[in-house]
Amino acid sequence: MNRHYAGTLTLTALVVLTGVGALRAQGIDTPDPVLPPLDGVYRTPDQVHAQFNGPGLTIILQKPEHQAILRELNMPIGLDEKETFGSRLSAEVNVNGGPFVPATGNGPVMTLVHNKVGNTTGTFQTEMLSMDLSGNSPFGPFMIRESPTLPSLGQTTISPIGGGLYHIDSFFDVFTELSLDGGQTWMPDVQGPARVELGPSIPEPASIALVALGLVVMVGGVRRRG
Repeated sequence: MNRHYAGTLTLTALVVLTGVGALRAQGIDTPDPVLPPLDGVYRTPDQVHAQFNGPGLTIILQKPEHQAILRELNMPIGLDEKETFGSRLSAEVNVNGGPFVPATGNGPVMTLVHNKVGNTTGTFQTEMLSMDLSGNSPFGPFMIRESPTLPSLGQTTISPIGGGLYHIDSFFDVFTELSLDGGQTWMPDVQGPARVELGPSIPEPASIALVALGLVVMVGGVRRRG
């Protein structure tokens, strides 16, 4: 049997299984250059996205997926563009060292894109002006906001790639605060700003598993014939 061929197939299967992580920071290809992008997801490249400490509490948020879902208003302010849109957050939350459990939230976000007016493509300095999300977890309701005192800065690059498509790379370094009492008190992220980077939506786990399984079956068949 051709062991090199079998080894190549095995390596391909491993690439499929680990390729999800590679999607994280490569931007997106889209026919729609209008900001914010609706067909991509912002994720963090780090294992832990944010940590909030309160009296008797240590809350860790990881694996966030933050997506704009509805453009409400893009308004020019001089040469800058202020964008108001609805967004959705899903993440995993850990309280006092317990197991990570899913949590979801949604709410309005406002960003500012410098020198965007009149320019479809280019590299633009950005700032998240506000984010006010509310949601639920197994531990109860929560609110997450962008810091009202610290600037959450970023950058977005829009490039034409032909065929009516554009490539968008984007990131934000976001200062967040968490409230568990309806906004009466807020806990800042003790780790400082968390970087989120734009990437494509991850394929469904079932689809990845089916592709990997098919490759494994191919490897097994080649080995039996060898």
